[in-house]
Order: sequence, then C-alpha cells, then structure tokens
Amino acid sequence: MNASRTTLTTSSTVLLGVVLPAVLGAAGLFVSSIGERGGTVFYAGTFFTAVVYIVTWIFFGDRRTSFERAEPITDILRGALIGLALIAVFVVGALMVRDVEVLSGPVDGLLDNARLGIIWLTVLTTTVNGVGEELFFRNVAVHRLPWSENVSRIASVGLYMLVTASMGVPLLIFAALVIGAVAQYEAKRSGALASSITLHLVWTLGMLLVLPPIIIQ
Repeated sequence: MNASRTTLTTSSTVLLGVVLPAVLGAAGLFVSSIGERGGTVFYAGTFFTAVVYIVTWIFFGDRRTSFERAEPITDILRGALIGLALIAVFVVGALMVRDVEVLSGPVDGLLDNARLGIIWLTVLTTTVNGVGEELFFRNVAVHRLPWSENVSRIASVGLYMLVTASMGVPLLIFAALVIGAVAQYEAKRSGALASSITLHLVWTLGMLLVLPPIIIQ
C-alpha cells in the first residue's frame, strides 16, 4: 500500500510539477510567436509562460538549492563571462547563416519584437521569462523528475528544447540545447542558480540587442 501511495504521489508530482507547466509554457510561447510582432499578444504570452514557471517553482522547487551559495558574487561574475562568450559564438553563427532564409527567416520575425516593440518592455519580458526558465528547467524539473540527478538534468535539457520548439524557430531549438546544457552544468557545479541565471540573462539580452543589426535584412 505504501509503495503504491508513493508511486501515485511521484506520478502526481511529475504531472503537476513538470508536465503541466511545460505544456502551459509551450502554449504561452506558441501564442507569443504567432501574435503581431511587438504587440500585446507577444508580451502576454511570454509573461504568462514566465508566471507559470515561477509559480511552479514556488510550489515544487527546491529553494535551498536555488540561491543558497557561499560566494554568489563569484557565480554571478562567472555566469556573466560565460554569457558574453556565448554571445560571441552565436554572433559568429548568425553571420554564417544570415543568408540561409530557412534558418534566418524565423529569427528575423522573432527579432522584430525588439525592433517594432517597446524596447524596455521587451527587455523586461525576456528578463522575467529567462529567470522563470532557469527556475523551472534547472531546478524544478531536475528535482521532480523521477530519475537520478544526471539523467534528470539531461532530460530537462531535452524538455527545454521541446518547449522551445513550440515557437517554430529552428535556431532557437539549437540555442536551447547549448544554453540548456551549459546552464545545467553551471547549476550542478555551483549547487545553485546564480551562475545559470546570469549567463542566461546576459546571453538573452545580448542576442536581443546585438543580433538584430546583424541578421535582420
């Protein structure tokens, strides 16, 4: 009886703490991707996704392993440097694919949110969503998936890619693989999220501000 109850509890936790938020997050990103560039739907869909992730972390996350760290400044600086390095890598990649319409076209549309929208609101939206993604994929999913830590971290990267795919931008799926893998490594290495959140935000804001002049034709 106890084993059955434990199995049921674990299944419920996975469903409510991982699967449902991932589905809702994917739905929010999909809605944001089909709305008018820089319009209300984009902001609403993205904020909705962020709220889903943050609320899920409040109820299902492990707060002790989120921000308890003896040297958070060191982690923040490390994350910032990694984020800057990733910006450089992706800028080089953008230069290589900007004439490949099937790859650059969807990115053009996505970056129109920065070009046509309210820039401070776009920055705020991407920042809140980036924090939400780290709280969910690097903390909640890792602790709530019913496997070993290493397997759960790998699975959470795959889940991150799957949710990101809902936006219909092939290069974002690749970005989710890279950012997800590096962020997971940082989260595991440090035992907290300061480094992974910082690198995610530095990379995201860098792409938002640096990439449009490079890839938008």
